[in-house]
Amino acid sequence: MTHSGDREPLLRQDDDSQENFLEMDDDFYEKPSVSNKEGLVPKAVFLVIGVFSVIYGMDRYHISMREVESRECSDPLADCENIPFNQTVVPPFYNYLQDFTIAPRYGISLCLLPKVLSTTGTATICYLEDPDKFAADNRSISTETYMTRFCERNEMKSYNMVKHYLNDNFENIIVTRNPYDRFISGFTEKCVNDLEDDYCYGCGTDMRCFLQKEYRRLMRMSMLFPVYTVADTHFAPQTWYCDMRNTLKNSTIVRFSLHGIEKVKMIDDMLNVFRRRKVPERQLDEIREQLSLGKSHHTTTGSSLREHYERLVREDESIRRALHRIYYYDFLYLGYEM
Repeated sequence: MTHSGDREPLLRQDDDSQENFLEMDDDFYEKPSVSNKEGLVPKAVFLVIGVFSVIYGMDRYHISMREVESRECSDPLADCENIPFNQTVVPPFYNYLQDFTIAPRYGISLCLLPKVLSTTGTATICYLEDPDKFAADNRSISTETYMTRFCERNEMKSYNMVKHYLNDNFENIIVTRNPYDRFISGFTEKCVNDLEDDYCYGCGTDMRCFLQKEYRRLMRMSMLFPVYTVADTHFAPQTWYCDMRNTLKNSTIVRFSLHGIEKVKMIDDMLNVFRRRKVPERQLDEIREQLSLGKSHHTTTGSSLREHYERLVREDESIRRALHRIYYYDFLYLGYEM
Protein backbone atom coordinates (compact mmCIF):
# COMPACT_ATOMS: atom_id res chain seq x y z
CA MET A 1 0.00 0.00 0.00
CA THR A 2 1.29 3.38 -0.84
CA HIS A 3 0.92 6.24 1.57
CA SER A 4 1.05 9.93 0.93
CA GLY A 5 4.42 10.19 2.66
CA ASP A 6 6.11 7.50 0.59
CA ARG A 7 7.07 9.98 -2.14
CA GLU A 8 7.49 13.65 -2.65
CA PRO A 9 4.49 15.45 -4.03
CA LEU A 10 4.76 16.64 -7.60
CA LEU A 11 4.49 20.21 -6.38
CA ARG A 12 5.86 21.11 -3.01
CA GLN A 13 4.09 23.80 -1.07
CA ASP A 14 7.35 25.67 -0.79
CA ASP A 15 8.33 25.26 -4.44
CA ASP A 16 8.43 28.52 -6.44
CA SER A 17 7.37 26.65 -9.56
CA GLN A 18 3.92 26.20 -8.08
CA GLU A 19 3.37 29.91 -8.09
CA ASN A 20 4.60 30.12 -11.67
CA PHE A 21 2.28 27.33 -12.73
CA LEU A 22 -0.66 28.87 -10.97
CA GLU A 23 0.10 32.23 -12.53
CA MET A 24 0.22 30.58 -15.93
CA ASP A 25 -3.00 28.79 -15.18
CA ASP A 26 -4.71 32.02 -14.22
CA ASP A 27 -3.47 33.72 -17.36
CA PHE A 28 -4.58 30.84 -19.53
CA TYR A 29 -8.10 30.72 -18.17
CA GLU A 30 -8.44 34.42 -17.59
CA LYS A 31 -11.69 35.82 -18.97
CA PRO A 32 -11.49 38.60 -21.56
CA SER A 33 -10.76 41.92 -19.98
CA VAL A 34 -12.94 44.94 -20.37
CA SER A 35 -10.52 46.35 -22.94
CA ASN A 36 -10.83 43.19 -25.08
CA LYS A 37 -14.58 43.48 -24.99
CA GLU A 38 -14.32 47.07 -26.07
CA GLY A 39 -12.19 45.97 -29.04
CA LEU A 40 -14.89 43.59 -30.18
CA VAL A 41 -17.68 46.16 -30.02
CA PRO A 42 -16.61 48.29 -33.05
CA LYS A 43 -16.26 45.16 -35.19
CA ALA A 44 -19.76 44.05 -34.28
CA VAL A 45 -21.11 47.52 -34.96
CA PHE A 46 -19.46 47.64 -38.39
CA LEU A 47 -20.80 44.18 -39.19
CA VAL A 48 -24.34 45.19 -38.26
CA ILE A 49 -24.04 48.42 -40.25
CA GLY A 50 -22.75 46.47 -43.26
CA VAL A 51 -25.63 44.00 -43.14
CA PHE A 52 -28.20 46.76 -42.84
CA SER A 53 -26.53 48.68 -45.71
CA VAL A 54 -26.87 45.66 -47.99
CA ILE A 55 -30.49 45.15 -46.96
CA TYR A 56 -31.21 48.86 -47.44
CA GLY A 57 -29.56 48.86 -50.87
CA MET A 58 -31.58 45.86 -52.00
CA ASP A 59 -34.74 47.44 -50.66
CA ARG A 60 -34.04 50.68 -52.52
CA TYR A 61 -33.40 48.70 -55.70
CA HIS A 62 -36.76 46.95 -55.43
CA ILE A 63 -38.48 50.26 -54.71
CA SER A 64 -36.79 51.78 -57.78
CA MET A 65 -37.93 48.86 -59.89
CA ARG A 66 -41.51 49.31 -58.69
CA GLU A 67 -41.30 53.02 -59.49
CA VAL A 68 -40.02 52.20 -62.96
CA GLU A 69 -42.83 49.74 -63.56
CA SER A 70 -45.43 52.19 -62.29
CA ARG A 71 -44.25 54.85 -64.75
CA GLU A 72 -43.95 52.70 -67.84
CA CYS A 73 -46.41 51.17 -70.21
CA SER A 74 -46.30 47.44 -69.49
CA ASP A 75 -46.88 46.61 -73.16
CA PRO A 76 -45.47 49.00 -75.78
CA LEU A 77 -47.71 47.39 -78.40
CA ALA A 78 -50.85 48.44 -76.51
CA ASP A 79 -52.59 51.81 -76.35
CA CYS A 80 -51.83 52.32 -72.63
CA GLU A 81 -54.55 54.96 -72.50
CA ASN A 82 -54.23 55.31 -68.73
CA ILE A 83 -50.69 56.73 -69.07
CA PRO A 84 -49.83 59.92 -71.01
CA PHE A 85 -47.89 59.06 -74.16
CA ASN A 86 -44.88 61.20 -73.19
CA GLN A 87 -44.47 59.04 -70.08
CA THR A 88 -44.31 55.85 -72.12
CA VAL A 89 -41.45 56.81 -74.45
CA VAL A 90 -37.79 55.88 -73.98
CA PRO A 91 -36.01 59.12 -72.98
CA PRO A 92 -33.25 60.65 -75.15
CA PHE A 93 -29.58 61.45 -74.51
CA TYR A 94 -28.82 58.64 -72.08
CA ASN A 95 -25.02 58.36 -71.95
CA TYR A 96 -24.87 54.79 -73.25
CA LEU A 97 -21.87 54.42 -75.58
CA GLN A 98 -19.37 56.85 -77.07
CA ASP A 99 -17.43 55.45 -80.03
CA PHE A 100 -15.55 57.60 -82.51
CA THR A 101 -12.91 57.08 -85.16
CA ILE A 102 -10.57 59.94 -86.05
CA ALA A 103 -8.25 61.13 -88.80
CA PRO A 104 -5.83 63.50 -87.02
CA ARG A 105 -4.18 64.29 -90.33
CA TYR A 106 -7.24 66.30 -91.37
CA GLY A 107 -8.95 66.97 -88.06
CA ILE A 108 -11.96 64.75 -88.74
CA SER A 109 -13.91 62.56 -86.33
CA LEU A 110 -16.82 60.25 -87.06
CA CYS A 111 -19.43 59.09 -84.54
CA LEU A 112 -19.92 55.34 -84.85
CA LEU A 113 -23.53 54.17 -84.57
CA PRO A 114 -24.36 50.46 -84.93
CA LYS A 115 -26.26 49.81 -88.17
CA VAL A 116 -25.43 53.28 -89.50
CA LEU A 117 -22.43 53.11 -91.85
CA SER A 118 -20.18 52.18 -88.92
CA THR A 119 -18.04 49.59 -90.75
CA THR A 120 -17.73 51.54 -94.00
CA GLY A 121 -17.28 54.80 -92.13
CA THR A 122 -14.45 53.32 -90.07
CA ALA A 123 -12.75 52.16 -93.27
CA THR A 124 -13.18 55.59 -94.87
CA ILE A 125 -11.56 57.45 -91.98
CA CYS A 126 -8.79 54.86 -91.87
CA TYR A 127 -8.11 55.41 -95.57
CA LEU A 128 -7.99 59.19 -95.07
CA GLU A 129 -5.35 58.95 -92.38
CA ASP A 130 -2.88 56.99 -94.51
CA PRO A 131 -4.11 56.07 -98.01
CA ASP A 132 -0.74 54.68 -99.12
CA LYS A 133 -0.47 52.15 -96.28
CA PHE A 134 -4.14 51.28 -96.70
CA ALA A 135 -3.64 50.50 -100.39
CA ALA A 136 -0.30 48.75 -99.83
CA ASP A 137 -2.06 46.26 -97.56
CA ASN A 138 -4.52 45.46 -100.38
CA ARG A 139 -7.40 47.08 -98.53
CA SER A 140 -10.45 48.75 -99.97
CA ILE A 141 -13.15 50.78 -98.24
CA SER A 142 -16.01 48.72 -99.67
CA THR A 143 -14.63 45.34 -98.56
CA GLU A 144 -13.41 46.12 -95.03
CA THR A 145 -14.95 44.20 -92.14
CA TYR A 146 -15.06 45.17 -88.49
CA MET A 147 -13.18 42.11 -87.20
CA THR A 148 -10.32 42.46 -89.71
CA ARG A 149 -10.22 46.26 -90.00
CA PHE A 150 -6.90 47.90 -90.83
CA CYS A 151 -7.12 50.70 -88.24
CA GLU A 152 -7.86 50.39 -84.54
CA ARG A 153 -5.53 52.82 -82.80
CA ASN A 154 -7.52 55.79 -84.07
CA GLU A 155 -10.69 54.68 -82.27
CA MET A 156 -11.76 56.81 -79.31
CA LYS A 157 -14.10 55.84 -76.47
CA SER A 158 -15.29 59.32 -75.53
CA TYR A 159 -15.79 62.74 -77.06
CA ASN A 160 -13.35 64.16 -74.53
CA MET A 161 -10.68 61.84 -75.93
CA VAL A 162 -11.47 63.09 -79.42
CA LYS A 163 -11.04 66.70 -78.31
CA HIS A 164 -7.80 65.81 -76.55
CA TYR A 165 -6.24 64.16 -79.60
CA LEU A 166 -7.52 66.68 -82.13
CA ASN A 167 -6.95 69.78 -79.96
CA ASP A 168 -10.47 71.14 -80.50
CA ASN A 169 -9.64 71.98 -84.12
CA PHE A 170 -11.74 69.34 -85.85
CA GLU A 171 -15.08 68.60 -87.44
CA ASN A 172 -17.27 65.82 -86.10
CA ILE A 173 -19.62 63.89 -88.40
CA ILE A 174 -22.73 62.07 -87.19
CA VAL A 175 -24.37 59.83 -89.78
CA THR A 176 -27.99 59.18 -88.78
CA ARG A 177 -30.55 56.72 -90.12
CA ASN A 178 -34.33 56.61 -90.32
CA PRO A 179 -35.35 54.77 -87.10
CA TYR A 180 -37.73 52.43 -88.97
CA ASP A 181 -35.01 51.53 -91.44
CA ARG A 182 -32.37 51.03 -88.77
CA PHE A 183 -34.61 48.81 -86.64
CA ILE A 184 -35.65 46.61 -89.57
CA SER A 185 -32.03 46.23 -90.65
CA GLY A 186 -30.94 45.28 -87.13
CA PHE A 187 -33.85 42.89 -86.61
CA THR A 188 -33.27 41.12 -89.91
CA GLU A 189 -29.56 40.73 -89.21
CA LYS A 190 -29.52 39.86 -85.50
CA CYS A 191 -32.87 38.18 -84.88
CA VAL A 192 -33.45 36.43 -88.22
CA ASN A 193 -30.15 35.82 -90.00
CA ASP A 194 -28.32 35.09 -86.72
CA LEU A 195 -31.20 33.08 -85.27
CA GLU A 196 -28.95 30.32 -83.89
CA ASP A 197 -27.05 32.82 -81.73
CA ASP A 198 -30.28 33.82 -79.95
CA TYR A 199 -29.36 37.48 -79.58
CA CYS A 200 -33.03 38.43 -79.26
CA TYR A 201 -34.00 37.05 -75.84
CA GLY A 202 -35.61 33.85 -77.05
CA CYS A 203 -38.08 35.65 -79.30
CA GLY A 204 -36.58 34.29 -82.50
CA THR A 205 -38.20 35.94 -85.50
CA ASP A 206 -41.21 37.18 -83.50
CA MET A 207 -40.91 40.96 -83.85
CA ARG A 208 -43.72 41.73 -81.42
CA CYS A 209 -42.14 39.58 -78.69
CA PHE A 210 -38.76 41.23 -79.23
CA LEU A 211 -40.17 44.76 -79.13
CA GLN A 212 -41.88 44.05 -75.82
CA LYS A 213 -38.68 42.78 -74.23
CA GLU A 214 -36.32 45.37 -75.69
CA TYR A 215 -38.62 48.22 -74.72
CA ARG A 216 -38.66 47.11 -71.08
CA ARG A 217 -34.87 46.70 -71.08
CA LEU A 218 -34.31 50.19 -72.49
CA MET A 219 -36.75 51.79 -70.05
CA ARG A 220 -34.98 50.19 -67.11
CA MET A 221 -31.55 51.14 -68.41
CA SER A 222 -32.60 54.77 -68.77
CA MET A 223 -33.51 54.88 -65.07
CA LEU A 224 -30.95 52.54 -63.54
CA PHE A 225 -27.74 51.39 -65.25
CA PRO A 226 -26.56 50.40 -68.74
CA VAL A 227 -26.34 46.85 -70.10
CA TYR A 228 -24.35 45.98 -73.21
CA THR A 229 -25.76 42.92 -74.96
CA VAL A 230 -25.54 42.51 -78.73
CA ALA A 231 -29.22 43.36 -79.08
CA ASP A 232 -29.09 46.34 -76.73
CA THR A 233 -26.17 47.94 -78.56
CA HIS A 234 -27.82 47.44 -81.95
CA PHE A 235 -31.29 48.65 -80.95
CA ALA A 236 -30.66 51.41 -78.42
CA PRO A 237 -31.82 54.84 -79.68
CA GLN A 238 -29.33 56.76 -81.78
CA THR A 239 -29.54 59.70 -79.38
CA TRP A 240 -27.97 57.46 -76.72
CA TYR A 241 -24.67 57.41 -78.60
CA CYS A 242 -21.66 59.70 -78.96
CA ASP A 243 -22.69 62.10 -76.18
CA MET A 244 -25.33 63.59 -78.48
CA ARG A 245 -26.69 65.75 -75.71
CA ASN A 246 -23.55 67.85 -76.23
CA THR A 247 -22.33 66.90 -79.71
CA LEU A 248 -25.49 66.97 -81.83
CA LYS A 249 -25.68 70.75 -82.18
CA ASN A 250 -21.95 71.09 -82.94
CA SER A 251 -21.62 68.31 -85.51
CA THR A 252 -22.24 67.92 -89.21
CA ILE A 253 -25.26 65.65 -89.66
CA VAL A 254 -25.32 63.32 -92.66
CA ARG A 255 -28.35 61.17 -93.45
CA PHE A 256 -27.65 57.53 -94.25
CA SER A 257 -29.15 55.92 -97.33
CA LEU A 258 -28.39 53.08 -99.73
CA HIS A 259 -30.92 54.11 -102.36
CA GLY A 260 -30.69 56.30 -105.45
CA ILE A 261 -30.54 60.06 -105.09
CA GLU A 262 -30.52 59.89 -101.29
CA LYS A 263 -27.40 57.75 -101.38
CA VAL A 264 -25.70 60.19 -103.75
CA LYS A 265 -26.56 63.03 -101.37
CA MET A 266 -25.12 61.10 -98.42
CA ILE A 267 -21.82 60.64 -100.27
CA ASP A 268 -21.77 64.29 -101.38
CA ASP A 269 -22.40 65.49 -97.83
CA MET A 270 -19.50 63.44 -96.49
CA LEU A 271 -17.16 64.55 -99.26
CA ASN A 272 -18.05 68.18 -98.60
CA VAL A 273 -16.78 67.78 -95.05
CA PHE A 274 -13.58 66.14 -96.29
CA ARG A 275 -13.10 68.89 -98.86
CA ARG A 276 -13.44 71.57 -96.17
CA ARG A 277 -10.71 69.76 -94.25
CA LYS A 278 -8.38 69.95 -97.29
CA VAL A 279 -8.46 66.30 -98.33
CA PRO A 280 -6.95 66.06 -101.87
CA GLU A 281 -9.40 65.58 -104.74
CA ARG A 282 -7.70 62.37 -105.83
CA GLN A 283 -8.57 60.77 -102.51
CA LEU A 284 -12.09 62.19 -102.64
CA ASP A 285 -12.59 60.51 -106.01
CA GLU A 286 -11.45 57.18 -104.56
CA ILE A 287 -13.84 57.53 -101.62
CA ARG A 288 -16.75 58.38 -103.91
CA GLU A 289 -16.04 55.34 -106.07
CA GLN A 290 -15.80 53.00 -103.08
CA LEU A 291 -18.91 54.32 -101.33
CA SER A 292 -20.86 54.04 -104.58
CA LEU A 293 -20.03 50.36 -105.03
CA GLY A 294 -22.67 49.08 -102.70
CA LYS A 295 -23.18 47.46 -99.35
CA SER A 296 -21.18 46.15 -96.45
CA HIS A 297 -21.00 42.38 -96.02
CA HIS A 298 -23.78 42.28 -93.41
CA THR A 299 -26.26 44.67 -95.00
CA THR A 300 -29.85 43.46 -95.30
CA THR A 301 -31.10 46.02 -97.81
CA GLY A 302 -32.86 44.50 -100.80
CA SER A 303 -33.26 41.00 -99.36
CA SER A 304 -36.62 39.22 -99.48
CA LEU A 305 -36.54 38.82 -95.69
CA ARG A 306 -35.98 42.52 -95.29
CA GLU A 307 -38.94 43.27 -97.56
CA HIS A 308 -41.13 40.95 -95.48
CA TYR A 309 -40.37 42.82 -92.25
CA GLU A 310 -40.72 46.20 -93.93
CA ARG A 311 -44.23 45.19 -94.94
CA LEU A 312 -44.95 43.95 -91.43
CA VAL A 313 -43.99 47.32 -89.94
CA ARG A 314 -46.08 49.19 -92.50
CA GLU A 315 -49.19 47.09 -91.92
CA ASP A 316 -49.09 46.44 -88.16
CA GLU A 317 -50.16 49.51 -86.20
CA SER A 318 -49.15 48.02 -82.84
CA ILE A 319 -45.58 47.42 -84.06
CA ARG A 320 -45.32 51.01 -85.25
CA ARG A 321 -46.69 52.16 -81.89
CA ALA A 322 -43.93 50.26 -80.08
CA LEU A 323 -41.29 51.70 -82.41
CA HIS A 324 -42.62 55.20 -81.74
CA ARG A 325 -42.25 54.61 -78.00
CA ILE A 326 -38.68 53.38 -78.36
CA TYR A 327 -37.46 55.86 -80.97
CA TYR A 328 -39.71 58.87 -80.45
CA TYR A 329 -36.80 61.21 -79.72
CA ASP A 330 -34.75 59.84 -82.61
CA PHE A 331 -37.59 60.86 -84.91
CA LEU A 332 -37.86 64.23 -83.18
CA TYR A 333 -34.23 65.31 -82.76
CA LEU A 334 -32.86 63.72 -85.93
CA GLY A 335 -35.67 65.08 -88.10
CA TYR A 336 -37.40 61.94 -89.38
CA GLU A 337 -41.15 61.61 -89.89
CA MET A 338 -43.01 58.98 -87.88
